[in-house]
Amino acid sequence: MSSISDPQPAEALLRALRQVRSVRSFRPDPVPDESLTAILEVARWTGSGSNSQPWTFVVVRDPATLGAIAAASPNVRHVAGAAAAIVIVMDGAMPEIETFDEGRVAERILVAATALGLASAIGWIMPAGAAAVAALLGVPEGRRARTLVSLGYPTEEGARPKSAPGTARRPLAEMVRFERFS
Repeated sequence: MSSISDPQPAEALLRALRQVRSVRSFRPDPVPDESLTAILEVARWTGSGSNSQPWTFVVVRDPATLGAIAAASPNVRHVAGAAAAIVIVMDGAMPEIETFDEGRVAERILVAATALGLASAIGWIMPAGAAAVAALLGVPEGRRARTLVSLGYPTEEGARPKSAPGTARRPLAEMVRFERFS
């Protein structure tokens, strides 16, 4: 078994991390249970402040429920066409720390989906729709359903990059400073 310090597996991991992108156009094919379980295992092992693990994951596959979530918060309308979504419900005990943890676990879900050949996109349930989504999913009072990740297989259009390879990001020289900003 190789270790993370072995350059070959490390390069494969780094390449996979660079390949994560948001896809919002999905085929109707279902996401296999094994893939969902693998993604949820990655999410379960994500670190959190004080190892509090302040999340519960609500997996939604029902097209009517996915459509209702999209209707309640139109900025996540891509979820209506997804085969599944994972809604991250935070426990609400320490909101400032949980915001960091919420983003961290969402990114891990995106990376795991990419590693499994699935398309995914993160969505932020806007405050105006949060109560409706919480009621729809039976989220208890005091907990917050704000972030979701839609999952599925990309359509042909969704699989195509929106920009030419290597042009979607600013060069490192434009965004990195050493020791001081100026």
